[in-house]
Amino acid sequence: MITLVLAGALTLIVALALGWNSPRPTRPPDWEAPGLSLNLKAPPNETTTSLLGHPSSDFILEVEAIPLSGPDFNGCGLTCRAQDSAHYYAFAVGSDGYYAVLRVAGDEETPLVDWQQFPHVHRGQQANRLRVSCTGAICRFYVNDEYATTVEDGTWLAGDVGLWVRSFGDGDVAVQFVNARVWAER
Repeated sequence: MITLVLAGALTLIVALALGWNSPRPTRPPDWEAPGLSLNLKAPPNETTTSLLGHPSSDFILEVEAIPLSGPDFNGCGLTCRAQDSAHYYAFAVGSDGYYAVLRVAGDEETPLVDWQQFPHVHRGQQANRLRVSCTGAICRFYVNDEYATTVEDGTWLAGDVGLWVRSFGDGDVAVQFVNARVWAER
């Protein structure tokens, strides 16, 4: 019996190490953002978005975000299914170890997953790899290859992808984005 339990535990450990919990695409991306790396800044208490010009409906989007400067409380991430620079979904991490999923429609911001702590968010000025996988109205979110949450929302089922930076404090926030890639969901 002990041998069976140990064999099962070893199998689980190997599966997790090989990415069983993180279904990253193994094929080359269908699209990569031209002109990255890109530094994006947000003034005090404001949000800045930059759309990348790649409309998608069912997709996997992955972006690496590296905070460069700013107050201790700031956020950065990606946008998806953007109708324009004021109507989109945002998947963001904070330099304090929190993440959120937001639906932004003009001046109205609706938290689909409110800011919550997640042990896999790298704090401070460390890089974070963010990934979202959307099929229909269901989107799954990952931070540094670890599953974070699933959201079902059919407000927008297609749109552009992009980058997102927010300053929650008195100072400017600067974030460098690298390796924005999109895979068509098959």
